[in-house]
Amino acid sequence: MFIVPALPPRRDNRLVTTERPPLMLRPIHSWFFFWEDIIPSLYRVVAVGVAAAITAAGLVFAARVGWFIAVPVATALWIGLAVIQEHDERVTLDVDSAFLALLREQADPVLAAAGFVYRDASGPQRARMARSDTFLYEVPGDGHGRECIDLWIDRDRSPGGRMDVRVDSRPLPRLLDPHNEPQLAERVGRTEDAAGDVAAIVTALKLVLRD
Repeated sequence: MFIVPALPPRRDNRLVTTERPPLMLRPIHSWFFFWEDIIPSLYRVVAVGVAAAITAAGLVFAARVGWFIAVPVATALWIGLAVIQEHDERVTLDVDSAFLALLREQADPVLAAAGFVYRDASGPQRARMARSDTFLYEVPGDGHGRECIDLWIDRDRSPGGRMDVRVDSRPLPRLLDPHNEPQLAERVGRTEDAAGDVAAIVTALKLVLRD
């Protein structure tokens, strides 16, 4: 039985010079993400265990190393690789600066009137294929019965990608249903360009938040 050590849960927001992880880490990322899709809760332990077993078998049958040496060596190797992979997985890319600037300029006044405060923006994880930026606004709780309300904007960087805006966990297109705005509801669900995306979000929020 072994334990895979984990680094503290935090984002690594270092500026990176490339949008791809180091070449030698790409197959290792793919291995861990493969197991994540199969068994999300224990994927890291399973990925290390399976890889260590395969590596140990290779050492025994190919290199004629005894099992009592091959097993601990392979296990230590893959625990080390798991730590390196986890650390590199946390490296994030910068957010889309043009979209963020327009969002703060145009959406902040509308949201501030409803009590929302800008909290955070984070870029996508460099190691993953998804290229979505995430932005968070919230209405803070007051400690006297008023709960915190979150507004999340998850925006794919690529034109024609997905844009997911949620107010208090409810999709913005669904909140537009009473307003009979099918075209606007469809528009806030996809990306085209920074200016158009922000304009669509702000228009929709003006309708929803005035209710």
